[in-house]
Amino acid sequence: MGFNLSNKIQNLNDAMFPGPNKANGNLISAFGGESLGFARGALEGPASGQFYTTSSKASADTVAMGIKDQEIRTAIGNKYALFNFQGFYGNLQTPQGENFIDSESNPLMGGANAKTVNISKVITYYDQNFGGKLAYKPADFLYGKYYKKIPVNHLITLRRFATPIPDNIYHYNIRPKGGAQTESVDASHVAGVTAVTYLGETAGNKLTDILKFNYGLNYKKLEAEMEAIDSGDAGGGYTKQPFYKKLGGMGQATLDAAKGVSSGAKFRAQNGSGSSTADRLGTTYANFVLGPINVIDETMIRDRGINFANDMTLTFEYELKSLSYVNPKIAMIDIMSNMLAMSTNNAQFFGGGHRYYGSAGFVASQFGDVSKLRNGDFSGYMGSVVNDVETGMKGLFGDANGNFNANSVVDGLKKVGTTMLGNMLGGFLSDQVGGATGTAATKAFIDGGPTGDWHVTVGNPLNPIVMMGNMICDNTVMTLGEGLGYDDFPMEVKFEIDVKHGKPRDKGDIENMFNAGNGRIYASAQGMEDILPTEEAYTDASIETGTVSLSGTQSQNAAPPAAAKGDAGSKPSTAAANTSVSAEYVSNLTQMLIDS
Repeated sequence: MGFNLSNKIQNLNDAMFPGPNKANGNLISAFGGESLGFARGALEGPASGQFYTTSSKASADTVAMGIKDQEIRTAIGNKYALFNFQGFYGNLQTPQGENFIDSESNPLMGGANAKTVNISKVITYYDQNFGGKLAYKPADFLYGKYYKKIPVNHLITLRRFATPIPDNIYHYNIRPKGGAQTESVDASHVAGVTAVTYLGETAGNKLTDILKFNYGLNYKKLEAEMEAIDSGDAGGGYTKQPFYKKLGGMGQATLDAAKGVSSGAKFRAQNGSGSSTADRLGTTYANFVLGPINVIDETMIRDRGINFANDMTLTFEYELKSLSYVNPKIAMIDIMSNMLAMSTNNAQFFGGGHRYYGSAGFVASQFGDVSKLRNGDFSGYMGSVVNDVETGMKGLFGDANGNFNANSVVDGLKKVGTTMLGNMLGGFLSDQVGGATGTAATKAFIDGGPTGDWHVTVGNPLNPIVMMGNMICDNTVMTLGEGLGYDDFPMEVKFEIDVKHGKPRDKGDIENMFNAGNGRIYASAQGMEDILPTEEAYTDASIETGTVSLSGTQSQNAAPPAAAKGDAGSKPSTAAANTSVSAEYVSNLTQMLIDS
C-alpha cells in the first residue's frame, strides 16, 4: 500500500479542534465532540439528550425580582437546582435556557463578533453600548508591549472608579426610591482610569494564578478537658457575705458574738488546719492524666464566617514607541501618569489631631477663682476659696440677713441631713441598678456594601470569563529599564499591581463573577415536586441516605418495610403519599445546601 499524503493531511485535519483553518467541522471519536462544541459521542443517547430540557419556577428569594415568575432550566450538575446563567448578554428578566444548546452564533456567548474579536470591534461595541462610561480607546492598546502579539480574547482590563463598585458595571439599573417595581434607572458607574494587559505566562499574567480561588468554611477545634471548679465564697457562711466585710472591727465582733463564735474558733476556721480548699488533687497529681486515656477528646464545630482568597498581581508592560511622530518619551510619561492614577492617590500631610472626651458628671462650679490659681496668685486664690465657703455657710445656716440663730442652724442641719440621706439613697440605687451616663457610645455596625474602587474583567471583552468588582489595590511596583531609547528615556516600563477582593466571597458571590454580575447561578425551585423523579421512581428506586430511605421505605441493608415497626415503611401508604413526603424532605435538605 502506497503512502498517500493527502489522506494523512485529511486525517490530521479531522483530528483537529474546529477552527478557521479546519476543513472538516467534525472531530474523530478519540477527541469526542461536535463541531459546534466539544462533546460528540459523550454519553450519547437519552442521558445527554435530556440536559436542559426540564424547567421550573424558582423560589423568589433566590433570583432577581423580574424573573421570579419565569420557568428556569434544571441544572445538569445538581438535579435539585435551577440553572440561571445570564452571562454578559443576559438580563434579569429573561431565562436563557434556549441558548444553553450550542449554535453557530450563540447570542448568549456574543455571537459572531465575540468569536472573531479584534480591537476595533471592542472599541466600537463599548462605544455604542456604554458610551463614554466604560469605553476603550486606542491608546489603551497601542503602547502595550504585547500589542498584536497576544490575541485580544486574552485581554485583562483593570478599571478604577471614583466610588466602590460591584461586579456588574455594564447593565447596572436601580429602582428609584419610592418608584414602582417595574421602574428602573441606569446607575452604571463611570470608569475614571482604564488599563489593559494580556493573559499568559509571556505577559506575566498566568491564567492559573489569576483565576485561582481558595475558599471554604471556618471551623474551630473543641477539646474535652478535666475541669477544675473553684466554688469561691459559695457556702462560706456569714463571714463571706458582702456586708460583713464592710463592717468595722466593732461591727464584726458584735456579729461574731451574736452567732456565738469566739475569736479562737474564728481564727481556727479561717487560718488553722483544714482552712485551705486548694485543688489538692491537681497539685499532688499534676504530672498524671486524670480520667481515661484511650479516648477521642476533640471535635470540630462551625465557626463564624467563611474564608476566601483570590489575591492576584496584574502585570502591565509598555514600550517606547514612535506613533504618528508623537514624541515617545512624552507618550511614555503620559502612560506612566495614567497608571499612577490607577494605583495611588494624591495626599496632603497630616500632622495629627486631638479628640476630646470626658468632663461628664458636672455638678457645680469649683470653690474659689481658678483663674487666680492659673496666674500664680496663690493668696488671692485661697482668699476666694474662703469667701466661697463663707458665703455657702451663711446661705446654709444663716437667716435671710446672713445672721446665725438657733432656728437658722436647725434649718441648715435639716438640709444637710436631707442631702446626706439622698446621697446615700442615690449611691445605693447606683450600686444595685446602675446609673445612666450621657457620654456612652457603641461601635457602629459595619456595612456589607462594596468598599473597593477597582474592577477586573478577565478574558474576551465581548465574552468575559469573569468580572470582579469591589477590588482593592494596596501595593504597586513600578519598574523602568531594559536600556535607554529615544531622548535617553528607558525603553520599557512595567507595573505590577496587587489587587484583592474587598471582602470574602460566599458561594453566590463567586457565581456572580462568572455570571457577569447578574446574580447567583444556582437557584432553588418553588417546589421540589416539579423537578424530582416520578412517583414510580420513588417507589421502585428510593433515594437513600445511610440505611434509611427518604421515601419512607428502607434500603436493601435494612429490614423489609413489612417487618419494620414504628417507621414510615410499616404504615400503609400510597406511592403518591411516599412521593409527597420524599419531595418535601428532599426539598428541605437540598435548599439547605443550594440556598445556604
